[in-house]
Amino acid sequence: MPPESMTVPASRDRARPACRTCRPGGRAGSTRGRMLLAACVWMAAATARAEDDRLEDAPRTGAAVRPEQNLVDLGQNFDSNLFDQAAGGWTVRPGWQVQLRGNLPGGGARAVRRASDEPESPLAVRARQQAERRLDRIDRVCGLSEAQRRTLQLAMEAEARGLVELVEAERRRYADVRISLADEAGQRQWHRFQEEVQRLRGRMAGLFGAGSLTAKVLAVTLDDAQRGRLDGETRARRTFRWRSLVAGAMLSLDDTLGLSQRQHDAVEKLLMAAEPPLVVRDGPGQPNAHAERMLVYKVLAGVDQQALRAAVSERQWKLLATLAQQGRAMESWLSEQGLVERPAP
Repeated sequence: MPPESMTVPASRDRARPACRTCRPGGRAGSTRGRMLLAACVWMAAATARAEDDRLEDAPRTGAAVRPEQNLVDLGQNFDSNLFDQAAGGWTVRPGWQVQLRGNLPGGGARAVRRASDEPESPLAVRARQQAERRLDRIDRVCGLSEAQRRTLQLAMEAEARGLVELVEAERRRYADVRISLADEAGQRQWHRFQEEVQRLRGRMAGLFGAGSLTAKVLAVTLDDAQRGRLDGETRARRTFRWRSLVAGAMLSLDDTLGLSQRQHDAVEKLLMAAEPPLVVRDGPGQPNAHAERMLVYKVLAGVDQQALRAAVSERQWKLLATLAQQGRAMESWLSEQGLVERPAP
């Protein structure tokens, strides 16, 4: 059949380019393909560069916010540093006013009441509860008259008020104070902040204790017979508590060192002879077994070391010396725990 008479299917005819320059094998088609390929390569490269830019920008962003992570708000950290577990549940919040109850010496009645309807500070409430327990114990032992009880109550209220005022003043001083631990000046300020917190903890631990306003008023309020009864009761309570602390520590030492009965008795005798002036608690306190154990080890460091070494073997002595050193190293921390009466100023 002649070529002119050949028929081409319609689909094949539609698939054929309209002109030679538009065919894929032609120059124009080849040029367009290369241009399309170049455009795809350029877009892929641009995308990769954008991803690289984002990856490179991430460390710069992190470096920009890293100093923020070293900023410390002293006001927000005040309560968490001052009122910890060892503080026995002492807490505080703004809006306090201590209320004084009773009469002033000389017959003048006076009361300082809260100026607003806000609840009283839990720190003031806690201090008053401690004062009431102390006053009740003194009354049971000494048989206070009404005038003596009123005098001691006013002294305790004034001392509690002074403590709360001191804490509130320090809180206001650190309000909105932010420091950076990344620089030397911020680190020095943080160190001063911690020293102030430690001083306040000491005041809390010594509330109504030796050298306090209450102790001074008590000394001139009781008569000789009352003071004798109170001193005897206090000594008995201290000895009983110290004996219980020593018994707990000796139980641990027995298990660790394998002490014989003779060795046990010798170490226990040395510890009992070095009884510290423990704080006499007037109610249930916050348990602090770690501090109590460290206190026993601290006292162990102060006993007659020659007698202690002679009572045990060389192996046992080395371990006892290590424990005593641990207790000695905790002396500053132990002073904050309220286990031992603070010396009068």
